[in-house]
Amino acid sequence: MLVSVCMIVKDEASNIVRALSSIPSSYEKIVLDTGSTDDTVSLAKSQGAKVFFHPWNDDFAEARNVACSYCTGKYILVMDADEKLPVYVDRNIQEFIQAHPNHPGAVVLENMIDQEINRHRMVRFFPNHSKYQFKGAVHEGLFQNEEPADYLPMDLTIQHFGYESIYYLDKGKAERYLHLYQKHLDQYPDDGYMLYQTGKLYYSMKQIETAEYYLQRGLMQHERNRLYFPVMLVMLGYVLKEQGKSLEAEQLLNPYLTLYPEFPDLPFLLGLLAMDTGKIDCIERFFLLALTIGDSTKYSSVLGTGSFKASFNLGLFNELTGQKSKAKQYYEYSAKQGFKPARDRLVFLG
Repeated sequence: MLVSVCMIVKDEASNIVRALSSIPSSYEKIVLDTGSTDDTVSLAKSQGAKVFFHPWNDDFAEARNVACSYCTGKYILVMDADEKLPVYVDRNIQEFIQAHPNHPGAVVLENMIDQEINRHRMVRFFPNHSKYQFKGAVHEGLFQNEEPADYLPMDLTIQHFGYESIYYLDKGKAERYLHLYQKHLDQYPDDGYMLYQTGKLYYSMKQIETAEYYLQRGLMQHERNRLYFPVMLVMLGYVLKEQGKSLEAEQLLNPYLTLYPEFPDLPFLLGLLAMDTGKIDCIERFFLLALTIGDSTKYSSVLGTGSFKASFNLGLFNELTGQKSKAKQYYEYSAKQGFKPARDRLVFLG
């Protein structure tokens, strides 16, 4: 057995068949159940999974490590029950193994969040060796001999549906994560990354003022070299914008523009803020910059801020300033990437 796919689950009857059926039949399927009361276990077995049991102790890393201990493959791919592997997963894994044998790999996670796709990299693939262990009760990370594991990017994209409101809020996942976040912050109150995650969760719950409180605390940690920091900045910018504080958001973000030249979400948001604050001369410049950067997987980024969404907004800007021919060119570029609002504007313009 070359590859084992393992997951930890609890009450995932609505998701687990989709997840397990996306795994190649030649792969080992390992499911660790932490207390399901629905049909998760029987459904997992019906898909050929080997099911094991472990009590839930408010510790994701512990559960991950237990699940991995049952794997017999030479390599391990970690996934969740609310995810789906692409049809080409085996081809890309084999290519990665051939190019980088015995090396961990970071996949691209596409988080389907209602009408948007947010993408970021996460280490999910690694050799089945005892030197690799997960650490962290929540948002666990892979470690190698007590240090964060060194990894290489993989050409593999996994779809994640768990952040959609129908799954995330209705199933009570938000409350469970808040409990773990607060437990961590009680012990480490100045953990910038966890402050960001807490603010992000409150933002998804539409508790905007509470989200701002935690994001502002995260900002005060000044961890500018961490990958989460510019993402947190942009989220704080949107939080301020939604409260009618676009000028404050603009003043916050502008100094960071040159610090993160590979992050399209930053100039994209500045373009939106320039619309709010009436800085007409800045609107086109910011969206053009986002389009020049292109979509990114280096940071957690909304798909389209460096492509079809930036182009659509450039179309709007040119349409509103009377440059309809130029507007059509941007709409066409956006429409070719499947963005329906761009197609609608092209129909309207004839």
